[in-house]
Amino acid sequence: MMEGGYKKYDKFHLWDFVGEQKAKGLVKHMGFSFHAGPQLLDRLLKEHPEVDFVQLQINYADWENPSVTARANYEVARKHGKSIVVMEPVKGGNLANPPAAVKRLLDEYHPDMSYASWAIRFVASLDGIITVLSGMSNTQQMEDNLSYMKKFQPLNEAEQKIIQEAQRILGNSSTIPCTACHYCTEGCPKKIPIPEIFSAMNKQLGNGQMAEAVSDYRKATSLTGKASECINCRQCERICPQHLGITDYLKQCVDALEK
Repeated sequence: MMEGGYKKYDKFHLWDFVGEQKAKGLVKHMGFSFHAGPQLLDRLLKEHPEVDFVQLQINYADWENPSVTARANYEVARKHGKSIVVMEPVKGGNLANPPAAVKRLLDEYHPDMSYASWAIRFVASLDGIITVLSGMSNTQQMEDNLSYMKKFQPLNEAEQKIIQEAQRILGNSSTIPCTACHYCTEGCPKKIPIPEIFSAMNKQLGNGQMAEAVSDYRKATSLTGKASECINCRQCERICPQHLGITDYLKQCVDALEK
């Protein structure tokens, strides 16, 4: 499905055809591969709730790439309760040989883990993923994939933060660059745990861990002020060594996490 051709599926009654095959038992699950933006995906899934899954291009390098809109497409699919098949998890092999700065970052944590494994485990750790399509050119690559997918372990919290830093290095990150220095919290009149809230938000922005983000937010604000209680005094912004637009970020957290 692409912007320039999706209307042909209606013109030639392809939705109806596949639905008929499913009704006959010839097709068990109905889905489509998607190569456009979140607005069209949302429209298609509203018009065709019978779809069971969507195939999307997702990898950590393209998570916020405006030409791929991986995170936005992923969130639309999950909003509609659709399972996801992932294509291009290693970005055409590019993430098997990432830039030197990313290699150093990954090697420092686990020098024996292949660069491709980080990319595949990133997408396989997302909620709702049913298949990760990994292109393999030889037996060695297949054995590497099997070594960490046979007894799959999702990214842990430390690994999620490493991926977020890799995204920043690659220049396609929407995570909040908070260093958790806590200078902002000392004078907050509402006692809002700003760094902890941003850390929770980054689980959604950087790693697609939406349920975990909401859970961490609730824990962080259970005995303190919530993001929605910000009074826009901006004392936090005046003292922030990173010069972050904290009040705007807090509003973003309200919309995403106060559910």
